[in-house]
Amino acid sequence: MSQELEFFATCPKGFEKLLAQELEGLRIKKVRPLGGQVAFYGSLADAYRVCLWSRLTSRVILVLDRVGAATSDALYEDLSHIAWEDHIGPHATIAVSAHGTNDQLRNTNFIAVRTKDAIVDRLAAKRGSRPMVNTLAPDVTIVVRVSRNRATVGIDLAGEA
Repeated sequence: MSQELEFFATCPKGFEKLLAQELEGLRIKKVRPLGGQVAFYGSLADAYRVCLWSRLTSRVILVLDRVGAATSDALYEDLSHIAWEDHIGPHATIAVSAHGTNDQLRNTNFIAVRTKDAIVDRLAAKRGSRPMVNTLAPDVTIVVRVSRNRATVGIDLAGEA
């Protein structure tokens, strides 16, 4: 039996219930509408089925972890413990998309740079080389969503829109 993973399917605000119904029609289990997205659980095959057949979702995000985000140092430290080498190939390019802010992390560009720093520093320590950043056409897009003192970190499975 395959491991059950957590995903978010993003959509325009107001379309959450319609997207939840669409996902249920695609045989996706454990669907939960949220603000601007629908959470669901399933296999990687389920997520790719959503990428392929959903007409309402903008992005499908594979949730990797939830980390501390009370400060930029806490965010960096927690992100550096994620096994990025399991998700980013040795020659892959990356980009980071950051959303949300809090009292200490007030700028999404800063959050994206701090996230990128944690990822490339870990990969440099593990592999001896840092991945290249390509904001226009990355091989892997990392998504960070800050809310209060926590951040949800994931990988965008949908690719280019």
